[in-house]
Amino acid sequence: MGKMLYGCLLMLLVVSCSGSRQLSVASRSGADVDVSIPPSGDGRDSVPSVEEVISTEEKDGPAIMNAVKDSETGEMVAVDVINASKVVARFRNVAERSGKVTLEFDVTVPSGLVASRWQLRVFPEVVMGHDSLGLDPLLVTGAKYRTMQIRGYERYREFISSIIRDSSGFVMLRPLEIFMKRNYPQIYAMKNDTTIVSDPDAEDLFGVTGREVLNHYTRHGLARRNRRREDRSGEMLERLTGGLTGMVRLDTVVASGTDICYRYSQTLEYRPGVKKIPVALSGGIYEDGRLLYRLPGRSRIDFYVSSLSSLADLSPRYKSVIVERNVYDYTNAVLDFEKGSAVLDTLVEANASELSRIRGNVEAMLGMSAYEADSVVVTASCSLEGSYSYNSSLAGRRADTVMELLSGNRRARFGNVLKSASVPENWKLFITMVSSDPSVSEESLDRIRSLPYEHSPDSSEAELRSLPEYRYFREKIYPRLRTVRLDFYLHRKDMARDTVYTSELDSAYMAGVKALLDLDYSGAVEKLGGYKDYNSALAYLSSGYDTKALEVLDCLGERSPRVLYLRAVALSRLGRRNEASKVYDECVNMDPSMLHRGRLDPEIQMFTLKYE
Repeated sequence: MGKMLYGCLLMLLVVSCSGSRQLSVASRSGADVDVSIPPSGDGRDSVPSVEEVISTEEKDGPAIMNAVKDSETGEMVAVDVINASKVVARFRNVAERSGKVTLEFDVTVPSGLVASRWQLRVFPEVVMGHDSLGLDPLLVTGAKYRTMQIRGYERYREFISSIIRDSSGFVMLRPLEIFMKRNYPQIYAMKNDTTIVSDPDAEDLFGVTGREVLNHYTRHGLARRNRRREDRSGEMLERLTGGLTGMVRLDTVVASGTDICYRYSQTLEYRPGVKKIPVALSGGIYEDGRLLYRLPGRSRIDFYVSSLSSLADLSPRYKSVIVERNVYDYTNAVLDFEKGSAVLDTLVEANASELSRIRGNVEAMLGMSAYEADSVVVTASCSLEGSYSYNSSLAGRRADTVMELLSGNRRARFGNVLKSASVPENWKLFITMVSSDPSVSEESLDRIRSLPYEHSPDSSEAELRSLPEYRYFREKIYPRLRTVRLDFYLHRKDMARDTVYTSELDSAYMAGVKALLDLDYSGAVEKLGGYKDYNSALAYLSSGYDTKALEVLDCLGERSPRVLYLRAVALSRLGRRNEASKVYDECVNMDPSMLHRGRLDPEIQMFTLKYE
């Protein structure tokens, strides 16, 4: 028995020393996990860096190399063969498509960082613009570490099962039952009864609430301990299992002395303007959940992003504009005159506010340096109620009232610009309003439209009184016909001709180009689609509408290098590879720089091989 115990202790000591020695070697050498670009089919989209790995046996003395004597010079010449160099690609071009980029890279773990009692945690991180984004981690777990984790999960399940889920578990049921039986036999008698007695009723009957009784016989200490366990469940999972909680990309169990290479692929939302996306690794070696060694994180790769939006034509686009010498504008005022009167109470807040607004409009129009006011016509109108002759007089007097209130002490400034006019009865507005009003029947609408209001307004208004909606007209429609309208007539200063043709920047088009650069492809299609030019074709192509893009490009009648390039991309996507190759050849012949561009886009890469 003693020998067996001694043997076990010796084995544990040997394992511990072995692990410590491996950790010491890794620490001294700065062992690290490597991130690299996977080899591509043709190797043309990445540039490798060469890392020579020379293996020599270092003991107490200097390294000894095999050598032979040169027969001509007599010098000793080394004949040891240096290990092959490791070629590692450090950057690659990736294409943005539909606002996304896919990054693919290899994570290589050397055997020196793998041990049975260790777990290696690797955290990939990408930088997108000014923000860092952590990807799902990779876990390389030793066999003994995993055994410990399994035991930890069992202990965690025991811990979880110890948490009381039913609140009745905190109640001392037997003492509670004895208390109720002795003091409240009536309630105790309901133990096997389904009758419900509310808490207030129980309090009225027996002078105590069920809540108070329940609180007295509750194990509050047990409940507090249970809450503490619930709060610590996440912490206990990590402590007992010695591992990460949450999503991981890879969690593999390996034996000691094993190299690992994992192909990591991640699709990310691309951000406009980002040209380069660096990828780096961090992490460390853990034993029993404790950090033993932190990875140096020296290895790094870069992805250079190519986007079709970079081919956008940023030239400003102008549109023709017809400039008229005469300018017209208007505004409506809502003023509450006294019924049947031209008197306007300016102490009423609504009237004062509306007068202030339209006075400001008049002053703004008269104060524009580029325009000169010809006239400001104030037109008042009445409802259909009353005789036409009276309404004609009333409308004129109301227009004069508004003119007087607008000019006031500003007569010198307004001069003869203000003029008055009137519409005694606004029948056209009335018909427009009732035609869209669901409260008016079709039969009534037909009768209203047939009224001879232009020649006989009074008889027409009398006809309205016979309609079932007349009361509705008087209460809801007529008040809205009592309006005041201001019409502004101006002309441009220093402009002799009535019409001038000029051009100005097309802001809607430039907004579409901006949407294209911001990768808002649906917005770009919406803003640029109607123009049917180069940028609209690019917007269609970026949104995946390849057939539509090709139609626009074919209609351009232009064979510039960029137009040909977009045609080649569209044809390639549509499976017309032979046509795409010919169009791309024509593009490169016209502009050799498009050869490099073709190597960036996956739709064109295959056509660049012939130029190598």
